[in-house]
Amino acid sequence: MIQAKLQSFTVYESALMRTTSTLIDTPDAILLIDPTWLPEEIATIRRDIELRRNDRPLYVIFTHHHFDHIIGAYGFTDATTIASQAFVETDSSEQLNEIREFYEQHYINRPIQKPDIDLVIKPDQTLLLGSVPVTFISTPGHDATHMSILIESMNLLVCGDYGSNIEPPFIEHDPTAYLDTLQTLQSIIYEHEIQWFVPGHGDLCDNRSQMIKRLSAAEEYILALPEQRHWSPSWPDHAFFDRVHERNQKMVEQKETDRRSRRQDY
Repeated sequence: MIQAKLQSFTVYESALMRTTSTLIDTPDAILLIDPTWLPEEIATIRRDIELRRNDRPLYVIFTHHHFDHIIGAYGFTDATTIASQAFVETDSSEQLNEIREFYEQHYINRPIQKPDIDLVIKPDQTLLLGSVPVTFISTPGHDATHMSILIESMNLLVCGDYGSNIEPPFIEHDPTAYLDTLQTLQSIIYEHEIQWFVPGHGDLCDNRSQMIKRLSAAEEYILALPEQRHWSPSWPDHAFFDRVHERNQKMVEQKETDRRSRRQDY
């Protein structure tokens, strides 16, 4: 379904995990970020692109390689694809297996593929897509391949799997890098006067104080690990997130053990 529709961009929301896809309309190009999840949802996005395309080039951007953010790539094979250098270099076989298992469980027959990337992004690189400068910000922590997308002319920040109002942090790479990324995103919000903040899961935010509140809640949660469970009131309390929290605790504990081991080696 369409979560939000503005003059310059549309946010689609999947029925699964409230995952978002963002379609950005510029005078001479169309940008799609993270096409996801279900076949009918991908078909709807594809239809909307063709209704407004008028021969403009299509760019598909992947914030990171997790399966729920690349699953719909098959629907846009005519696009110029964009992702980070880490995205290209990382083995995504586990992510493709998750797509395969999901499709088999639900009797879905669609191509399963990690997208080939045409434009490989260096950290914090800006590209001119059509006439619009787009800045790709390296934002590891949730995942090593992760980047967020800033379109300064629109005061728009699409931050992938950060800044959700409906789920806690998923720390699948590095807790210290995650905290650094939260600081980076907060700085961008102020420095570039962000008006529109799109998370990979949850609601578009158009209030700068609320953007900072979301990022601060994630920061407070991570800083309290592994001893405490500093839970935002906006995050549901159920078994799935209990398991996420346990994984986060183990990640933080393991990173601390590794750090102490390196210190002893010196």
